[in-house]
Amino acid sequence: MEIKEISRNNLEEHVRLLKICFPDSNTTYKYLDWLYFANPSGNVVGYDAVVGANVVGHYACIPIHVGNRLGLLSVNTAIHPDFRSKGIFQDLANRTYENYKVEFSFVLGVANSRSARTFIDRLGFTEIGNLNLRFGRILPPSQNTRTWNRSEIEWRINSPKQRILKKRVQDNLLELSMRPYKFPFKIRSLVSEKPHSEFEIERIRKSKTIGFTVDWVKGYRPLIRLPERLKPSPLVLISKSLDGSPIELDTWSFLDFDAF
Repeated sequence: MEIKEISRNNLEEHVRLLKICFPDSNTTYKYLDWLYFANPSGNVVGYDAVVGANVVGHYACIPIHVGNRLGLLSVNTAIHPDFRSKGIFQDLANRTYENYKVEFSFVLGVANSRSARTFIDRLGFTEIGNLNLRFGRILPPSQNTRTWNRSEIEWRINSPKQRILKKRVQDNLLELSMRPYKFPFKIRSLVSEKPHSEFEIERIRKSKTIGFTVDWVKGYRPLIRLPERLKPSPLVLISKSLDGSPIELDTWSFLDFDAF
């Protein structure tokens, strides 16, 4: 078995492995190429475990910004059933964190309850909170959230997997919406195209956008939570510092990762 950095040359192998591990995920070559190699913030980082010509283990992260800090979003973990319980996942993940800790200061992830527990127990992650499917006020972005510039927003809304609609709400503030597969309604989120002044932040906070969303907001308890069965799975937001400094987050929404 060889451990190799993720390469575009192995995208077909990545698709094959992800379909074996997650038969319902509908992963395609076009989607992985978009996720891994079209991101304006940078290309995918991570490692593969390779036996012969086959990728049997895969751990992938993509670069993201939170404020002025550059970090990683953990997006795909897959170990072939014949190679599980051999420590491959921990090896691939720890190599990624060790070899990229100078360039990136943190790792964020959203996982189901079981996977989140594995990241916490084996890789030293911390649980931040659960994303709720809810109806109510769609809270505007604060300073401590994933930040987007215009090119990153255009990349995000052009995901090959899910159509995302864009509507301008205020100057530099967009409402993005989608209708995930089997959802009876659209879910919505607000995204800022650039950092706001304190005056603009206060004005944006007074916006009264109402609708369905999937998000986590620090200190906010939803008035109306909708059934968990409507989400792909319970969604747990987790983090790990790579430079020793804590990652400050106030909010995270379905647009900040790509579960749908």
